[in-house]
Amino acid sequence: MTDFSFDEELHRYTVAGQDVPSCSRILSSGGLVDFRFVGQDILERKSELGREVHKACRLYFQEKNFTCDDAVRGYLNSCIETCRKLNFTPRLTEHQQIASVNGMQYGMQLDAEGLIQDEETVVEWKIGEVLPHHEIQLAGYAAGLYHPRLETPLGRFRTRKRIVVKLDENGKIGKIHRALDKTDFDTFVSGLYTVYWKKKHQQFYREEP
Repeated sequence: MTDFSFDEELHRYTVAGQDVPSCSRILSSGGLVDFRFVGQDILERKSELGREVHKACRLYFQEKNFTCDDAVRGYLNSCIETCRKLNFTPRLTEHQQIASVNGMQYGMQLDAEGLIQDEETVVEWKIGEVLPHHEIQLAGYAAGLYHPRLETPLGRFRTRKRIVVKLDENGKIGKIHRALDKTDFDTFVSGLYTVYWKKKHQQFYREEP
């Protein structure tokens, strides 16, 4: 596993002092999605409610004792009920790592990974709207997450299911969205290549901050 550091405020990964693009940056700088949509995802997660919801879900599945506000409790109950419906027990929660495709590294933080009907599945919890680019983001997670038998990113992507869940604030089962497009891996990798091309030629094509 590659050692790395993560600046939560800047949402930036570094390896040996070198900047490594996050999945969010690949979506935006790679030209797949306008930054305002990716920015909404980042702000949602960094908001007080977003942080507390993800924290509550993580602590619950780690079987830790904790308390949370009523506003958070509804989303947590929705997460629990959705997992029961899917018969899903996370093995990993809030997992961060550096992944690599064709020698190009990127940082990722997936919400949950586990088995659904004996099939490996990566799951993203959302408290806001589910959008098409979330499927591409999950493709990066599915391809990048370590697998004990599969060494290639494409093989890991193909063997894993991807689900985005819009959690319900009132504690009901969330809206389950299954990502089924097999070309999502190619789309993610195209964005990754573009980001690294821009990095190589950044002296000519400097992006606005």
